[in-house]
Amino acid sequence: MDENYTHVPVLLEETAQLLITDKSGIYVDATLGLAGHTIKLLSILNERARVLGVDWDPEMAGLSAKNLESYGARAKVVQGNFANIDEILKREELTGITGILFDLGISSLHFDKPSRGFSLKHEGPLDMRINPANPLTAYSIINHWPYEQIEHLIRVCGERYSNRIARAIIEKRSTKPMETTSELRVLIEKVVPFRGEKIHPATKTFLALRVAVNYEFDNLTRGIQKAIPFLAKGARMGIITFHSLEDRIVKETFKIMADMGGWKMVTRKPVIPSETEVAQNSRARSAKLRVIEKA
Repeated sequence: MDENYTHVPVLLEETAQLLITDKSGIYVDATLGLAGHTIKLLSILNERARVLGVDWDPEMAGLSAKNLESYGARAKVVQGNFANIDEILKREELTGITGILFDLGISSLHFDKPSRGFSLKHEGPLDMRINPANPLTAYSIINHWPYEQIEHLIRVCGERYSNRIARAIIEKRSTKPMETTSELRVLIEKVVPFRGEKIHPATKTFLALRVAVNYEFDNLTRGIQKAIPFLAKGARMGIITFHSLEDRIVKETFKIMADMGGWKMVTRKPVIPSETEVAQNSRARSAKLRVIEKA
């Protein structure tokens, strides 16, 4: 992989400030990426603290392990899906976790590396898998799912022209399978009005495909539920989301947890990036951080 690929973690200062309650504690970065948040935590935590980093993408786990080499035993990286965080923590023999972070954003590496097929800006295969071992791809959905499933998937992710897009996909693939991100982008541009809006007309369709390929909503709810038994009293869970569907899941789940007792909200409203951060990193503009504490 080209070493020039970088990722700027969002809400870095805010996350560290809200997540750390014990500078000697045990922390889990369940979506490690290139370890930006973990490095920030380690810069504040003392020598007795430990951080476990988890990433589903084996390429990303390898890169972050290199980024964390200088921290020695204070940081450990494992490759795995946070939806199975209970199994991971059992293997690592970790309980009494002080804080856990889920940063649900897709890494800049995924968007900027054309071969991963995430971005509508780059020519690449219809892939979109965070973990290349995952059997489901965007190609499979576009070329094999029936009209009803494709239309529903796109509509749920907020695309008002879902009928039009799904029909165009079915018609196009009837003559030749669709294989690239560019083919899909161009097809959508032809059937959806685009008058220079800030959001490209293919954005919500690409989002819908990515969410489906990587089971993002299911994994989120599973990850939250499975992490709870491993958290110590006073532990905090922080979740950074990047679109309204994710944020709604987190907001409603945290509310249920607080209403049932045993949890209290740390952030009554989501923390959002400053104007300065958005100006420096446009990908931060839709980020929202919510934090809850185990009472």
